[in-house]
Amino acid sequence: MIFSGAILLIATFGIVTRRGFADWLGAYRYQSIVLAAVTALIAYVTGIWEIYIAAGLTLVIKSIIIPKVLLYVTRNLEIEFKVETNPYVSLRASVIISAFLVALSYFLTQQIPFKSDPIVSTYLPISIALFLIGLFVIVNRRSALNQVVGLLIIENGLFLFTLTLTHGVSLIIEMGIFADILVGIIISSILLLRISRTFDSLDVGKLQNLRDD
Repeated sequence: MIFSGAILLIATFGIVTRRGFADWLGAYRYQSIVLAAVTALIAYVTGIWEIYIAAGLTLVIKSIIIPKVLLYVTRNLEIEFKVETNPYVSLRASVIISAFLVALSYFLTQQIPFKSDPIVSTYLPISIALFLIGLFVIVNRRSALNQVVGLLIIENGLFLFTLTLTHGVSLIIEMGIFADILVGIIISSILLLRISRTFDSLDVGKLQNLRDD
């Protein structure tokens, strides 16, 4: 389990170090595949068959459907909207900050008694790290399009957090959550497309200047 957790963190760092939107989606797809494998591993350890279905849904929706939907909806965007050329923090500093967030997550979870549960002790700090890194990506990136990927990282972290602590929630609830995620991504993509066509920019800093004070 420790090995799978390390691979999931490596996949997350792969997202942090990417500049282009297509590269981000590729790294997110890889992260989601690893997350699906982790989910299946938890299902095997706990013996709860519903978690296998959640693993399958994670693989299909997050690694296949969501990237394809985002690529399809944003296919008409100009290339400059899809490449992050001037983030607030450099890529090297981003990696260092992300490593610090991982260390912080492990430090915080050390204060929580795990009751000798190997699943919780392995994946809880990783889920918190994904959440924090997702927040950092949203804050660091200027492009609203790339910030969507930060939201997806946060969602993966919350999914792993819930799965780790509950060892699986109701299958109906899981399917509803996945449906909400998919609809939210579609709506966000359409809104970003409309913004780019109206204001000729997806730079958050430039869009803030449009406020009527």
